[in-house]
Amino acid sequence: MKKIVILTSALFLGVAFMAYLYFSKLGIDNDAKDLALQSATNNAALVFSFRNDKGFYDILEGQQLIQQVLGKDKMSLLKQLKANIIDDNLLNRYLKDQQVYISLLPDSNKTLNFLITLQIQPENDIKKFHEQLKLKRLITENSKELYTVKINDSLQVYLGVHNQVLTVSTSLKLINDANIRLTENPFTEYIKENNRQIKNVLANIYINFNQAPLLLKNIIAGNINGEIALFNQQNSYAVLHYNFSKEKILFNGSTEIKDQHNYLKLFENTAAQNTSIQNILPDNTANYALYAYDDYGKWFRKLNTWQEQTKILSKTNAVIKAVKDNYRTDLSSIFTTYTKNQFILFQLSTGEKLGAVSLSDGEKTKQLLFDVSTDYNEEIKLFKSADILYSYFGEPFKKFARPYYVIIDNNLVVANNASTIQSFLNNYKKNRLLIQTPQYLAAANEISTTSNVSYYINTQNSADIFRHNIQLSFYRHLRADSGLKSFDTFCYQMTADKNKFITNLLLNKYIQPKIPDSLSNR
Repeated sequence: MKKIVILTSALFLGVAFMAYLYFSKLGIDNDAKDLALQSATNNAALVFSFRNDKGFYDILEGQQLIQQVLGKDKMSLLKQLKANIIDDNLLNRYLKDQQVYISLLPDSNKTLNFLITLQIQPENDIKKFHEQLKLKRLITENSKELYTVKINDSLQVYLGVHNQVLTVSTSLKLINDANIRLTENPFTEYIKENNRQIKNVLANIYINFNQAPLLLKNIIAGNINGEIALFNQQNSYAVLHYNFSKEKILFNGSTEIKDQHNYLKLFENTAAQNTSIQNILPDNTANYALYAYDDYGKWFRKLNTWQEQTKILSKTNAVIKAVKDNYRTDLSSIFTTYTKNQFILFQLSTGEKLGAVSLSDGEKTKQLLFDVSTDYNEEIKLFKSADILYSYFGEPFKKFARPYYVIIDNNLVVANNASTIQSFLNNYKKNRLLIQTPQYLAAANEISTTSNVSYYINTQNSADIFRHNIQLSFYRHLRADSGLKSFDTFCYQMTADKNKFITNLLLNKYIQPKIPDSLSNR
């Protein structure tokens, strides 16, 4: 019996030891596989990922839209790199079927640059890979782990090989930065977690909104303020899957808000809504941000909780109390009774900014707001007290402290200047609306009819705004025929799905339908 116990114990200990060795090795292998990802995500706001597979390159070759987004120079560079490395069978056998990461990173002199990262297959001898590199006529060894690849007479790129990771960029700074791998990087963990759930996807884009300020500082001609100030505190991530199309660039996926104090948290766990408030926008609308929820009363209670967490509830309560004391008007009963399920902030091509709130009964609301308003003219009014809309709708209305407003067709429309309201009315009454334009309708048909948060940019109407707010090199790419000029719509649409948002990202160009020859000859 004693021998049986000893043998059983020895067998158990042996199995336990083997399991320990196996899982320890598995952990080391997984850490090794993560090296390329760690390099790719270090300081990156945007990472494009795909498998190093011939089929993907064949598909991308026919995707002219992606080439327009990247621009001639960047696309030419990528093609040359593919020809010199991926199409070289002796080199590519070390990289075949590995994940390719293309990171977009801020570089020196107000520029953005690519960093391409691949993991060298672990079963291959890294020394032999170095030997193969040294044999190539267009590749020159600079140091033990650094090479240059001659693309043409005027351009060369750096190629780094460090700990089984290959990095490529025209910037030596980015190559050196990639060698400093962060062992604890939330963005890396986010990508790893989502990679386990992704099957049979052609390509992915991962977005780290925490790093957006670094990118924006190199793009915009000024400080990060106004509408884009939210990127200074946007603790969020997104994973978006590429849908191949020759007509549009469309990504689908999800956005996850990590910061519990983020304003967008107010729209989580909310049923998606059919929105219509965007139908009142003028045809010269440059951009808008649309928000929707199922019930204003419930949403307002969530807003109060958010205001308390962000330490502004006492201020907004003071605004509401002062209006009640001074004008005998209970704003809470008005807004909770007559506010519907959506509001919108929008900017015109002239740069003027407006906001609108959907109402269930515009005429009744107009009567109830009488004592807290003063007349500018028969239609346009002015709030007597400041921060009324900020108190009831939060951050998006912060810039409309004491706005002029008009209530028309069950919509409360506000702006900081009476002339802006008048311009809106002129367009609205003459039916000069964004919804009437074929470009907008074409884009709307490509995405969901329901959502909770939507960001929209009309690139044509935004041309002057871009010209005054972004660096010249980026503006030229936006307006170039070979660049983004032919794209008329950008949309980032979010639909609540418990604690994350199902997301559509669309970059669209309107293609005018061809008239059949039989009709054109009549």
